[in-house]
Amino acid sequence: MQKTQAGNALQRYGDELIAMGPFASLKLGLDPSQTVLRLDTYNLACAPFRFGLKQAALLCFLSRDELAFFQRYKGSLGGLALSMQPADSQKPLKIFARCTVSSIGPMKGRDKVGLVALDWKPCPPDLTAAFLDYFALLDRLKAEYEEFRSPMVPMNAETAKGMGYNSYATLASGGEPFKAALFQLSSARLDFLLPMQSPDLEVAAAVQVKLFFRKYQFAVAGRVASVDRLPSGVRRVGVDARFAPELVELLADWRFTSRLAARQEQNSPG
Repeated sequence: MQKTQAGNALQRYGDELIAMGPFASLKLGLDPSQTVLRLDTYNLACAPFRFGLKQAALLCFLSRDELAFFQRYKGSLGGLALSMQPADSQKPLKIFARCTVSSIGPMKGRDKVGLVALDWKPCPPDLTAAFLDYFALLDRLKAEYEEFRSPMVPMNAETAKGMGYNSYATLASGGEPFKAALFQLSSARLDFLLPMQSPDLEVAAAVQVKLFFRKYQFAVAGRVASVDRLPSGVRRVGVDARFAPELVELLADWRFTSRLAARQEQNSPG
């Protein structure tokens, strides 16, 4: 039964790739600074870029000459050394994954950065288990993204304290980011007040939001849904936000603790 479930999961997520940003690294317990690719007698310090059950992509800082040299290892066997510390483990887990270099070349738009693609031979069991747990987490958060679209949550002092919001956010739309005041939010909508001197924003314009919480500092992609000017001259801007796992997790945790606190208060002798 367990083998069947594992096989179904591998089939379902086999072609999925995990963008190895801070959120994924934290949830996987991966230490990006301890990632080393071994090719022949060479050890290359790498940064995880994309990881999946069948393949991986790494970033390596290499000069043009070094990049040309290591291209000879395309198609050769190698090994990737990783350090992971799952949430239920007190000690880091050392993993050595055998792999084949499927491609190596310059990363577009980045000087002295090489992009190395690997195929696992095969993906080690510990790594497979960690990836499947992460994919399951994303599935849950995506369901909660739909669930928490409404109602909007006012970002007042009490909410900011409960969520650990640092009362700092920026917006950018094709230019330099500028400060914005977040005054209400849901998993799929962010509403801001913009100062009068801030750049103009048009409805449907693509925007990049950056939010600063104690637990996470993260970006949210979205589009401007509405722009209203208040009598004071301040603009109110609504942004339709794409799925951001950090935001959904923060909202889910806040909702849970708020319900728990309300239940305890209701049951307390009074």
